[in-house]
Amino acid sequence: MYPVRAAKFNPSSASLILKVMFTALLLPVVLAGSALSQDPTDDVKVFSLRDCIGIALGDSPTLMIAEEQRQIASQDVTAAWGNFLPTVSIGYDWQKAERTDYDVEQSSPGVYTIPTTDPTVDVLFPTQIPNGTFADESITTTYKGYSGQARLNIFNGFSKFSRLGSAKSSLKAAEATQEYTQELVVEEVVAAYFNLLRYQRLYAVALETRDQQKLELDRIETYFRLGSAAKSDVLQQRVQLENTKLDVVIADNNVKKAFADLAFTMNLPLAEEFTIDSSILHTDYDVPEVESLYGEALKNRLDIASDQYVVEARKKDVTSATAGIWPSLDVFASLSGYQNDSPYRFGSQRSGSNSFGWSASWNVFDRLQTLTSRSKAKASARIAEYQLQQARLNVQVEVRQLHNMLVEARERANVSKETIIQSEEELRLARERFRVGAGTTLDIIVAQANLANSRAQEVQAMCDFMIYQTRLYRAVGRPYSALLSR
Repeated sequence: MYPVRAAKFNPSSASLILKVMFTALLLPVVLAGSALSQDPTDDVKVFSLRDCIGIALGDSPTLMIAEEQRQIASQDVTAAWGNFLPTVSIGYDWQKAERTDYDVEQSSPGVYTIPTTDPTVDVLFPTQIPNGTFADESITTTYKGYSGQARLNIFNGFSKFSRLGSAKSSLKAAEATQEYTQELVVEEVVAAYFNLLRYQRLYAVALETRDQQKLELDRIETYFRLGSAAKSDVLQQRVQLENTKLDVVIADNNVKKAFADLAFTMNLPLAEEFTIDSSILHTDYDVPEVESLYGEALKNRLDIASDQYVVEARKKDVTSATAGIWPSLDVFASLSGYQNDSPYRFGSQRSGSNSFGWSASWNVFDRLQTLTSRSKAKASARIAEYQLQQARLNVQVEVRQLHNMLVEARERANVSKETIIQSEEELRLARERFRVGAGTTLDIIVAQANLANSRAQEVQAMCDFMIYQTRLYRAVGRPYSALLSR
């Protein structure tokens, strides 16, 4: 039997004690329900996880950059196809010129007589006879000319085909990178979403703990007035209440920071208010076998696929760099013409010409440029292969680490559930011992702190598990739609 402190019976005090104890039993349940449930006003939006992901994917600058990079790779493919087409050029010239001769001696029409052997017969020729005067003379002429030429390369050391293949592989790599970037954006949004749920739950736990401390303070003050508790017990409980108030302030600040982080991942301004749906915060703590995840990751990871396409592109670049050792064959056709009314021209006033043919060239010695380019292309191909090998090793390490953290979070959640049950029983016993005079308020404070810590640990473990599960989905290449269907 515990020793019982003697106290004078007071009916009004007993009634007060019953009211306090009844309120202590019901108030935590009410507070927990009100803290966890959200009743937003009509003008505040409620976003589910799917809504947050959709907003983030629609306005993500990171995804826009990836899309522009894909567009650049697509244009490279178009340019590679253009190498199979002829080059066509046309030209047209028009000019007007004015020539001025200064101080030109003027002449008049006359006749030039050439004597013959017959004195009675002379040969007369018209001519210009200088008259001794001088003047400036100007002549205006126009010139029109046109030209057109087409040239098609028939063979250039297979470089056109290799460049097209390299461009196509680079485009596939850019597309895979874009999709993988999308998965990274989704991962960031999901992590921020569950972190906000985490701190909202921790805030609710802090509120519940604070209100329980208030009730405990009222209970101990009642015992103090009845003579069953010391003044030091009341002071200890007041200090504990102030500490829980500080915990509420810290928890509230964490909620605000988590909200800002989620808004940042969604590319939303902080001035826009919204709430999130907390019904998704549940899980069955299912952990797959790690051995099956390695093959899934190597098969489905989009960044691995991107690296594989890069290797293919670099290998085709080797063929392009080798094109210089082969001869080049082109066919061409051209036409041209002009009209010139200048008095100083040579030939006819109008002229036109057409030509066609083929040409072949072989660069016998290019100062070792082709050999060095081929060596560098081979080195780039080997680097791409090494990067692919390293990426595959990194994937296996990442999957192993995430699987370990997932298992750890699951075990922490299991331990937290058992700890909560134990802490609730310890708190009940501490209150009972204090009531009969066999315990102190310090026992109650410790039990309350253990219960609050156990509840917080359960929330932490659940949110950690869901975040690690999301990261594991991304690490093994599962689409984010599988995440939303959990």
